[in-house]
Amino acid sequence: MKALQSRADMEVVTNSHSAQRRAANRARSVHPKIRVRARPIIPGTRYKVTRRCLGRQFLLVPSQAVNEIVGYWLAVCLERHGLVLHSACFMSNHYHLDVTDIHGNLPAFKNHFNAVLARALNAIRDRFDKFWSEDRPCDVRILTDSDMLSSMAYTLANPVEAGLVKWGRRWPGLTTVGMQFGEEKTFRRPPVFFDPANDELPDAATLVLTRPEVLLELSDGQLHTDLERLTRAREVAKQDQLRRAGKRFLGEARVARQRWSETPWSRETRFTRTPTRASTNRWARIAAAQLDRAWQAAYAFARERLLAGGRAVLFPFGSYWVCRFAGARAAQAP
Repeated sequence: MKALQSRADMEVVTNSHSAQRRAANRARSVHPKIRVRARPIIPGTRYKVTRRCLGRQFLLVPSQAVNEIVGYWLAVCLERHGLVLHSACFMSNHYHLDVTDIHGNLPAFKNHFNAVLARALNAIRDRFDKFWSEDRPCDVRILTDSDMLSSMAYTLANPVEAGLVKWGRRWPGLTTVGMQFGEEKTFRRPPVFFDPANDELPDAATLVLTRPEVLLELSDGQLHTDLERLTRAREVAKQDQLRRAGKRFLGEARVARQRWSETPWSRETRFTRTPTRASTNRWARIAAAQLDRAWQAAYAFARERLLAGGRAVLFPFGSYWVCRFAGARAAQAP
């Protein structure tokens, strides 16, 4: 009994020493970790927006009704919040959007789009449970021009890389694969869920595919050709991988027969980090991380002053929630 007690005492002492050592290391750190949940929302930033369904269920499984609701509401929300769309793909249990946030309204867009889309799709299935996963939404900032093009190719080739269809153009869900920059798709207001007597909603909404402000030396046609080349390279690589493994794609017919209550057979990778920025350029990532640390330090300092009763507190440019909902002021754009 005494031996066990002494062992427990040793563990307590060891844990105490470890805590003291970690505190001392943090105190000596040149760049101490500043815990700030807020992040800058800068107008003109390019993002890859991803959201997953609850429990990986096929709540977005393609059908004519689902495609009409998704297309109509996406077009409405993009126009209302001032975002431009570069590519999109709605899979059976998640979606990818590549957008540019012109006016710094990304949080409002996500909240509006996800909330109403969940209610609409629950309504057509007579479902009342949660729709989206509780995981932290993944909104990745795209740092360079080449990264933007690669991100769009990833979005368009996603049905192929998931082993569902052989070519992205065969995906029965809503996708912008094959659309030219400047091309439009018009969606009538769906007859279900959306009140026809609501004058605030248009009878039809137009989804416009906009060219991203990248590689400006290329014409729209040349940029689209490069995008198709990158997308096809991803698709062919997946086809070769399945062929070597002796496997086949699921196919459009079996995708259409999926039930919304089903989930994938594959195991989910857990305990991974949620990225906030992406680039193949190491120096671009380092520069973005340094800017984020400086912004977080300025935000934390302004927040401390505000909580201490300061009235004339100026938050750094890009502060979103505290300015819109707490009455704080943000600095002008540098």
